[in-house]
Amino acid sequence: MLAGAYQAIFDVIFHNQLQLVPGGRAFDMWRTTPVPLFLSFYFFNLTNPKEFENGAVPLLEEIGPYCYREYHEKQNLTFYPNYTVSFYQERWWIWDEDRSGNRTQQDELIILNTVPVSAAWSVRHNNALLSGLSAFLDQVEEQLTLTTTVGELIFEGVEDPLLTWMANNFNNTFLPNLDLPPGLTDYDKFGWFYKRNQSLTYDGLWNMFTGEDTLDHVGTVDLWNQRNETDYFETPCNRVNGSAGEMWPPNQQKDAIYFYSSDLCMTMKLFYEKEIRDPNDLPGYRYQGTNHSFSYDGVLDGDECYCVDETCAPVGTLNAESCRMGAPAFISFPHFYDADPELLANVTGMAPDEEKHAFYIDLLPETGTPVSVAARMQINMHVRPYSGNRLGLGRVKLLANVPEVILPVLWFEEVAGLPEDLAKEMNTLLFIMNSPTITIIFSVMVGLGVIGVLIGLIRHYKVC
Repeated sequence: MLAGAYQAIFDVIFHNQLQLVPGGRAFDMWRTTPVPLFLSFYFFNLTNPKEFENGAVPLLEEIGPYCYREYHEKQNLTFYPNYTVSFYQERWWIWDEDRSGNRTQQDELIILNTVPVSAAWSVRHNNALLSGLSAFLDQVEEQLTLTTTVGELIFEGVEDPLLTWMANNFNNTFLPNLDLPPGLTDYDKFGWFYKRNQSLTYDGLWNMFTGEDTLDHVGTVDLWNQRNETDYFETPCNRVNGSAGEMWPPNQQKDAIYFYSSDLCMTMKLFYEKEIRDPNDLPGYRYQGTNHSFSYDGVLDGDECYCVDETCAPVGTLNAESCRMGAPAFISFPHFYDADPELLANVTGMAPDEEKHAFYIDLLPETGTPVSVAARMQINMHVRPYSGNRLGLGRVKLLANVPEVILPVLWFEEVAGLPEDLAKEMNTLLFIMNSPTITIIFSVMVGLGVIGVLIGLIRHYKVC
C-alpha cells in the first residue's frame, strides 16, 4: 500500500513535469530549445558539366561541411480547451566558422540549375509549351549548370534570368493562365533556404497536444496549417499525424516512432534499431530510417497515394514535387543510403555509409525525450531529356541530350545532443523512476511517521 502511495505521488509529479503548460520545466525547454543544434550542408559539385549536358554520366564530388548554429523559438502561442496549443516556430541560423574548418560561404561550386529543369517539368505534357519554353530559355540565355557560391545557394539566393523575368513580367503579361509551380512565380531568386532565415511562417502553423489531460499524446500533432489533411498527396498519405518532432509520449516501445515533417509534407516513420548509451551514459532506444520510412505506415505495398501526377518514387525515396513548389525533387537519405541500388548506378561519387548517412533519433523510452538526433536528408532532382517528337515539337534545346537521372544536388544534417547539465537531470529522473531504493526509503519514512504518530497517541492516552 505504501509503495502504491509513492507511485501515485510520483505519477502526479511526473505528469506535471512533462506537460506543456506555462511555468513548467518541460514547457520552458520546449518553447526555447536549450539543446545546441547544428546544421551542416554538403554539396555535390558537378565536375563534368559540359559532358553531362551532352548525355554523360554525372561525375559528382562531395564538398563540405558548411556549418551553421541553429536556434528555435516558438512564437504566437495560443492554448485551447481541448488541451492543445498552436504556435509558429521561428528558426534562424548563424555561420559556424569553427565547425566549417577552412571552408567559407564564398566557396564556388558548379551545380545543376534547377530553374530550367523545373520549368520544363511543369509543362512536360504539352509539346507546344515545351517548344515555346525552349525558345524563351534561348532568348534569356539560360544555362543548365551554373557557378555560384555556397552562401548564395543556401540563404542569399542565386539570381536567374528566368526568375527575374517572371518576377517583373508574369503578372502583367498576356500569357495564358498557366498552372505554373509557385517556385517559378513566387520567388525572384533561387536558394535552398532562401527567405527562410528568421521566417515566422515558413514552417507553417502547428497545433499539438500539451499533455495536460494525459501524457499518452503529449507532443502529438493535432493540426498543421489548421487541417489534419493536406493537398500534397492522395488519401491516406495526406494525413497529418505523429509527433511534432521534439518529444514523444512516455513509455515508448521497441517498434517505431512517427513524426510529421513540414519540409516533406508527410508523416515519416523511424524503426527501432537497438539499445544505445549516449555520450553522457544515458540509456535509450535508437529509432532509424529505412527504405520503408518514405512509405505509408512503413509498408511498401500500396503506396500509390505518394505518387504525384502518376510519377512514383523509387524505393527509399519520396516524390516531393507537390510539396517542394512543383520542382521534380526527390528526397532520400544521403548518398542514397538504403535506397534502390539502381540510383547509385546512374551517378558517380556516391558512397553510402550507415554511420555517416543514416537518419536516427535516440529516445529515453521512459520519458519520450530525445537525447541524440542526427536528421539527415538528401535533395535530388529528376533530370530527363526533352528531345521532342519526329517533327521536333516538344524539344527543349537546353535539355535535349541530358541523361535521365535522379541527380543528387546536396544533403544536410541537423544534429543535437543533450548538454551535460540536462543529462544529469535526466539521470536523476531515471534513477528515481527505476530504482526500488527510493520506494523503500519512501515506505520506511512513511512507516516511521505512522509509528511516531501511534506512539504519540499512546502517550497521550496514558496521560489522559
